[in-house]
Amino acid sequence: MKNIKQSNLEEEKIRFTTLINPNYLTQIKLVSYLTNKKLFECINDSINLYVKDFELTNNTSIQNIINLQTTNNVKDDITNIEFK
Repeated sequence: MKNIKQSNLEEEKIRFTTLINPNYLTQIKLVSYLTNKKLFECINDSINLYVKDFELTNNTSIQNIINLQTTNNVKDDITNIEFK
């Protein structure tokens, strides 16, 4: 993956490659064209909606889970330090 740095006003973006059903790709390209948005913006919006739907359906917060994992990793790093 390659990080692409943006101005301070924009979010950082990460380039990645994935496989997709050709019909879905055609549809999202058409939505992108009809809404005058860039393709990556439509894909980001779609992923955002998917995550929100997941959170509502499962009564959870993905960001809280990520934060919990990060917090636990920091605690693990601290407890695994060997003092000489």
